[in-house]
Amino acid sequence: MSRDRWSSLGLVLFFLFAGGCGYGFRGSESALPPDVKRVFIPVVVNESTEAGIDVLLTEALRDEFERYGVLSVVDKRSDADAVLDATITSIRRERGATSSNTDTALQMFTVMSLQAELRKRSGALLWKNNRMRVSKSFGAEGGVVVTSSADFAGGNLGSSDFSNLDDREVSRGQEQQALEDLSEQVAQQIYAGAVLPDF
Repeated sequence: MSRDRWSSLGLVLFFLFAGGCGYGFRGSESALPPDVKRVFIPVVVNESTEAGIDVLLTEALRDEFERYGVLSVVDKRSDADAVLDATITSIRRERGATSSNTDTALQMFTVMSLQAELRKRSGALLWKNNRMRVSKSFGAEGGVVVTSSADFAGGNLGSSDFSNLDDREVSRGQEQQALEDLSEQVAQQIYAGAVLPDF
């Protein structure tokens, strides 16, 4: 048998074996009951002092749940099979790396704590996590921003823009990016915990 035929046979066997083991693409399967197809995601409750984070996280959750097509996100509770409720309980800033000369914080962490649950509209609990905690670092001074990092590349500023900004503006911009990243991270964790099967 020719080398190309062996390669083709190998690929066929791989896909047959992978299919037999329940292999699937991330997000394309569901551990939820078959009658749960539509989810309502109300605006996240914000018990922190961070204004606007509830809107960021609500949008991130809706985007994440719509991304894979396993569930449809609906606009009314009455149209849903299940309801996802989430509450941000706190957002804190913690000091990271400091300057040895001045004890000035060079890096800070934004730490978000929250709880979330997915229930059938009838009230039956499908999934719950009351102790979620995620964190994201950001530079507290313009001089410590790593402009070649993946996080920076995804942002809206170019490295030449930093010459026109003071440290406080740089820190505020990075902190806002950290909140957006945290919201996406939380949405992914909630979706994985509530919807994806354990392999």
